[in-house]
Amino acid sequence: MSGMSMGEVLIPGETLPLIPYQSQDLARLIESFRQQQVSGTFQLEVELQPGRYWQRVLIWYRGEITYGGNKLIDRGELIRILVKKFKPEYSQSIEGWLIQQLVHPHSSRELLTFLVQKQFLTWEQIETWAQGQAVFALEQAIGFAGKYRFSPQTAVDFYHGADGAGLNWNQLMMTVNTRQQYWRKISNLIPSISAVPLPLTAAMSSKIVETAIKQHAQKWFDGHRTIVDIAIALDRDPLQVARSYAQWAQMGWMQCQQPIDTVLESLSPVELPIVLSVDDSSIVQTRIKRALSDHCEVLLANDAMSALHLLARQPVDLLLLDVTMPGIDGIELCQTLRRMSKFTQLPIVMLTAKDKSYDRALAEMVGATEYLTKPLDDEKLIAIVNQYTKGGHIQ
Repeated sequence: MSGMSMGEVLIPGETLPLIPYQSQDLARLIESFRQQQVSGTFQLEVELQPGRYWQRVLIWYRGEITYGGNKLIDRGELIRILVKKFKPEYSQSIEGWLIQQLVHPHSSRELLTFLVQKQFLTWEQIETWAQGQAVFALEQAIGFAGKYRFSPQTAVDFYHGADGAGLNWNQLMMTVNTRQQYWRKISNLIPSISAVPLPLTAAMSSKIVETAIKQHAQKWFDGHRTIVDIAIALDRDPLQVARSYAQWAQMGWMQCQQPIDTVLESLSPVELPIVLSVDDSSIVQTRIKRALSDHCEVLLANDAMSALHLLARQPVDLLLLDVTMPGIDGIELCQTLRRMSKFTQLPIVMLTAKDKSYDRALAEMVGATEYLTKPLDDEKLIAIVNQYTKGGHIQ
């Protein structure tokens, strides 16, 4: 990827036309970008109502989203945002000094790496911020029609992390889907993410006892700004703003109008398989969670009784079971579960340090689906889980 500023979005010699799309087409577009492992800039004009749009952008690198927002930002703004959020004690003069240290003046990747190396920030902080921005952009595009422009020639090296990767798609969509559930919960008071707070009436104003709330309403409730517009201006999470407004609406302090009949919908609901790992070794458990957690929900239990309590209240798609444990061992637990009709079809993978034919035969006799020996091979573990979990979510 050639180094360019995040603000350089036009292809030399031409501007690509905007292509109209319907709300249901967005999922197909995004999935095609993922499948083709594209890199470039995906610019959206999200139509709130005829003639009124939100501008949103997603940056892609090898089929993964690396950044999302209401606009592309240059390196100077990127420094100001990150330093203000995570290191507010540093003066604004740091921007010029940082840029002077860079070999490639248009490289966002070099800038981020330098910030981490100099311990101004961590990759975790940068990714947390980037994930939040991408979630907001996706959330504000779902359910709307609009126009898009994809510029594959635009190289924006905003990929991050020590391995130079994009954001985890499953985690992004799990967050978006969870947030949509909260939007639905307040929809009787706040119709949608694009709702517009109406100007205060005299009756509403008389009910508000807190001066700060009245001043906020008088400043921001103009009948034109959406909740998202207000949140962006305040540098706040739109959902947090909406939940506060829902409380105010409940008190009769405000009303919202809905500019368009918008239906919250998911791009592709993420239903990750749930894997329960039962092992008394914290080292093994950490290894398993690290290997699988990007692809499925991993629950942990350190003994058979804890596992039974968990299984009683939580459906799981696959059980990883250590053979050798204090008290009730894996063989006994597997045998117990197979006697219960609820667990006759549950895939059970036995894990053991023993690699003898007798042990394998014993595991098969009590109903184990598979048998893996320690130390575990991550790729083999993922392949086994992929084979037996519903829908083949593990890739």
